[in-house]
Amino acid sequence: MKFPVLTTITTMYLTTTCNAFCFHQQRKVSSCANNRVNIAANEKLSSNDGDDNVNNNNKNMKLAENRRTFLAATGSLVSSFAVVLSSPQLASAGIDVSGLRSDGVSGGGNSILKQQLKEFDGSASARVNQIKEISPSTGTTAASRKINIPLAVEEEIDSKITTWLYRTNPTMSPRLSRAGSLRNMFRCDDQVVGPNGSGSVGISFEFPSDWLQLDKFLGGISYVDQRDGARLYVLKTKLPDGERLSTIPKSFFGESIFDSKGTIVKSQGIEIDEYKVSSATTISECPENSCATHKRYKIKYSTVTGNGLRVERRALVDAYEVSTNGDIYMMMTSSNAIKFENKDSPERQTVEAIVDSFRINV
Repeated sequence: MKFPVLTTITTMYLTTTCNAFCFHQQRKVSSCANNRVNIAANEKLSSNDGDDNVNNNNKNMKLAENRRTFLAATGSLVSSFAVVLSSPQLASAGIDVSGLRSDGVSGGGNSILKQQLKEFDGSASARVNQIKEISPSTGTTAASRKINIPLAVEEEIDSKITTWLYRTNPTMSPRLSRAGSLRNMFRCDDQVVGPNGSGSVGISFEFPSDWLQLDKFLGGISYVDQRDGARLYVLKTKLPDGERLSTIPKSFFGESIFDSKGTIVKSQGIEIDEYKVSSATTISECPENSCATHKRYKIKYSTVTGNGLRVERRALVDAYEVSTNGDIYMMMTSSNAIKFENKDSPERQTVEAIVDSFRINV
């Protein structure tokens, strides 16, 4: 007798059990495979980490070696510089001109070029040596230009020609102080070379504080108004033998001041067309030589510009006789004729105030 139902159930049970067993085995195998993959991956990572560590160590070793090489090279370079700096030989950038011909027309030829090339030196040491050689002579030349040279020029011309009255110490600025009721004037106190070039004489005068000083480095005394060209000069001349300021004809000062070899014409580059001493006024007279005779002159003159234009000018000259030998010290102002002829004009009042303030301490 057969039992179909039981057989079917048994078959299903066995099948399910078998499938369950196979599924379990498959999971086990899959887990093992995954473990093997993980182990392999870990081993690979460990291997890579090891390689990276090795590479990093190699790089560090190379950097250390490069540092040692750089330090060694730097030390050698410093040593080389030390040797060069301590060497007594000086570098020179001169040009060898030994093969350059120097013959030519009139014996000149390339001699000048050869000398210039030979002297060309780009080294700093050569420049220092040149400066050391030039400095003493430059100082001497400057001093002679400020003091000695002008005095030598004066000796070469007639003493009766008007020239600068030089300051005794042109390297120092004159002492200036405020003056005037509005404090718009400067009072100048200075020392000038005495008669016959010996000693010194004190002078003083006042002028507008906005006037510009000229001829400072030549040792002369001169200021100019840059607005209208008005100007002042401190000058000197000498009377002819036997003459005194109280008796000398007024025409003498026109001839002396506007002589072509004098300061006004030659040094200032002024071309004089004509001149005339229009008046002479005695301010103080000392017949017994107890003081300095003091006179004032008015002069009309005209100049010619570079463009050929004729310009009328007016001058006031304040003159002191500072010695019995006829030495004359003067303050001269120059201004535009039209403005000067207007007695109420500021320009006329300014130049009159300047000559009024001029004093000689004798």
